[in-house]
Amino acid sequence: MVTGRKNENFSKKVRQKIIEDRENAENTEKDVGTVVITDYEIALRIFLACVFGGIVGFQRERHDSPAGFRTHILVSLGAALIMILSMYGFSDFSTVNKDPARLAAQVVSGIGFLGAGTILRDGVSVKGLTTAASLWVVSAIGLVTGAGFYFTAFLATFLVFVTLERSVEHYFFRSKQILKIVTVNGTCKVKEINRIIESHKIIAQNISMSLLNEEENKTTFEYTLRTPFKRINIDKIIEDLNEVDGVFSVEKD
Repeated sequence: MVTGRKNENFSKKVRQKIIEDRENAENTEKDVGTVVITDYEIALRIFLACVFGGIVGFQRERHDSPAGFRTHILVSLGAALIMILSMYGFSDFSTVNKDPARLAAQVVSGIGFLGAGTILRDGVSVKGLTTAASLWVVSAIGLVTGAGFYFTAFLATFLVFVTLERSVEHYFFRSKQILKIVTVNGTCKVKEINRIIESHKIIAQNISMSLLNEEENKTTFEYTLRTPFKRINIDKIIEDLNEVDGVFSVEKD
């Protein structure tokens, strides 16, 4: 009888120990899984997301893009909010497996619809690709800001702004310039026009001709020019072309 009581007491102690270990494990899991973020930190991330998105949007607004200042701010702000929600919004559900990347992936997919709305086709040319790309990268900046990677977001914003600046592009790459030259009476010498253009170290990539006014015998020559790496004085070229006999007007497009 004594042995039976000892075994029974031992079994009770073992069961009690197992229950205590389970409770301790659950409490530890809750403590580890619960992540707290202060209101100040949330406000800071939202504010920085608006700033970073606004910087890129300001650059797009200056170039009359379909998506400008407000659109880029809203995209960055929305992405930051979703990232904050995915990281901290479900911390109370410690027993549920959470994947913050799921909501972030939906942001990247959803931006495709906004980007598609900025892309327009005009004849054989397509416009709006750069703006669509800027919306996509701004959403990524918003996600990074919402996750708390401030330096990464700042560096990305700086690089995006520099990349979108046309002055930087013109410094490293040859730019395209279109000149429309109207001639009259058929007296204009095309060779003289070509000579002036070549004297400024410019390459005529494409030349098209069309009859502007048959009665006045006016003809339009459209020159697509590739300018050199260094900045050129396009007004000086136009001035020289206007001095050619038979040239009625010269306009840059």
